[in-house]
Amino acid sequence: MIRFLPLFFSVFLWPSISLAQTDSTSVLDAQCRDADTGASLPYATVVIRRAGEFPRVHITDLHGRIEIDGLAPGIAHVQARRQGYAPSDTTLVLSRGLISTLELSLLPIPILLREETTVQDISAPDLIRLLIANTRFEYLHTGYANMDTYAFDAYSSQKVINRKTEEVVAGIEYTIKGYYQPPDSLAQHITGIRNWGKWRLSVSPGLTQSPARGIVDDKSFEIAPHPLSSDALEHYHYERISTVQVGDLHVSRIGVSPRHGHKPGLLGDLWIARDDFSLVGYDLRLNFPALLQLRGIDHWQVYQQNTRYLNEYWLPARQICTIKTRDYTAQATTRCYRYDLNTDLPPAIFEAPEIVILPEATTRDSTFWAAHTADRDTAHIRMKSELLQGNLPAAWQKLGSGRNQ
Repeated sequence: MIRFLPLFFSVFLWPSISLAQTDSTSVLDAQCRDADTGASLPYATVVIRRAGEFPRVHITDLHGRIEIDGLAPGIAHVQARRQGYAPSDTTLVLSRGLISTLELSLLPIPILLREETTVQDISAPDLIRLLIANTRFEYLHTGYANMDTYAFDAYSSQKVINRKTEEVVAGIEYTIKGYYQPPDSLAQHITGIRNWGKWRLSVSPGLTQSPARGIVDDKSFEIAPHPLSSDALEHYHYERISTVQVGDLHVSRIGVSPRHGHKPGLLGDLWIARDDFSLVGYDLRLNFPALLQLRGIDHWQVYQQNTRYLNEYWLPARQICTIKTRDYTAQATTRCYRYDLNTDLPPAIFEAPEIVILPEATTRDSTFWAAHTADRDTAHIRMKSELLQGNLPAAWQKLGSGRNQ
């Protein structure tokens, strides 16, 4: 049984191709902040209203940002809302083929916390100690005593971008049925898949469990110690950047950097819940000494944002893996939804390889995709209507044949 899912990359030397861009839409890049402190506001609701259209509703990430593409040019009314803050409204004109940037400042309005909620002044190193002391499934989520198993659905899309021309030269989308049982068993079955283009770079499917290890050109690597290792405090510096209120909870953002910059490590941010010291999310990338170990890789980054279910469990909601070489960028975005907690799972699920492409996955018709992508944003994939057989990245073809990574 595979107990980890590395990122998987292969660099191919096919001739470059160029696809004409006929993008007639607009992109909105918005940032939500606390008007008093300037702190980023994660989990804020951003509503975009346009005359004659249904409102579009989006949630900011852990950095307080959203990027929305596929918007029609013209006048748009944007409102940002968040519990404990007054709404922020503005109107702007979206231009065809351009990115519009917007900063939304929300004025805090104190709200009454639950009586038992207390906010202690805990240092960043102490928060990390408490997080490490918790039972945890690597970087995916904290272990919970009353959560035995779960099943989930996920939708993922991946694109490869030519860094010189900024053109998308390949795309893939797929659906996943995932299963978990403690302490560290994860099975991910790809139930539908379609793709187009030529692959210079690829990210393996599904959720990755750790940003500190992976495989490049069939050679595995692992950065140790990493920011959540048992001895991490000896090797990393932690700084509390901000603490924001999410409903009646508080979440602290912790900056992470290696104490010795000349040694391989990770740097970025961790988010920790202050009530039970659960992992809320992270945004970590390899530092330069670590990248020197990876032939041909210029950038390696994983972002994960968890959502609180049943007011108790912080479970993955979105994960973005980004890899860059000199010529190409590969980015995979996975969105998890429809968690079924403490469900009976057959043991046979975890006896197969961790990631399996089901035989029927490549034969799904338009009816399947209409049902599974109705509420997913796939505009940037520019998927062709036909299914392209035998054109998967090399690493994915191994999965299709049932071989382990």
